[in-house]
Amino acid sequence: MANLTHLSEAQKAVLLLNKGLSPRASALRGDGDYRQLLAHWRADPEFRELVHDLAPMLGLRVIEVLEHAIVLAPFGPDSVFAATLTHLRPGIGEMSRGALALVHVAVAATFFPTAVALTGAQDDFAEVSATPARVAAVLREHCGRLEAEAGDDPDLAEAGLAEAWRELARLPDTRPDGSQRAALSSLAGMVKLVLNQLHEHGMVQILDTAEGETYIPTPRYRLQVRELAANELFERCVSVLPGFLDHGRG
Repeated sequence: MANLTHLSEAQKAVLLLNKGLSPRASALRGDGDYRQLLAHWRADPEFRELVHDLAPMLGLRVIEVLEHAIVLAPFGPDSVFAATLTHLRPGIGEMSRGALALVHVAVAATFFPTAVALTGAQDDFAEVSATPARVAAVLREHCGRLEAEAGDDPDLAEAGLAEAWRELARLPDTRPDGSQRAALSSLAGMVKLVLNQLHEHGMVQILDTAEGETYIPTPRYRLQVRELAANELFERCVSVLPGFLDHGRG
């Protein structure tokens, strides 16, 4: 534990931002420094302003500060911390950008089926869980709706979604043997790989239940999805999911 009393306010601000860059860091896991820094954030308006001022200089911006963590996002596409769908491809084979986008949208739509659920206005403490098979079912429905719209909406082709839904639609829901090697050969297996990547970045938690591995979104993930919802490709994807983000926006 660092002796925070000997640090300048600027050093404390940088340390807090550094904590926010660690996806697994949490004041709830015995990190006393993090707990003190968050308490300092809540108590000192000048410190909050300093953190907000320093963040863009490091290529970051503060999305929100939770009770146990500060949630950050890249300041812009040129930030060293900016991540694209390409960065998420390792371990997911040759999946296209559009197909990967559809998987991520299906995950978000399963956890947060409406804007109210996404903002937390309905019940901030409600835990929405999902298995890979459940997300795969949403993804299958999503692809079906894209197929139905494909002949009437030229924007689908321009966004690369026409090829994406065809790529996913060819896959079976699950593999009978359940082998990890065959994960990319099924929708549920592909979804599981994406969910495991989200887990590595502190976006979801994994529980063992009677249904198998079950995933629960973290507050960090909720905030990240809210940020992603402003992305044009994301908006185009969710537009074919009835109910998802169709009210309470703005």
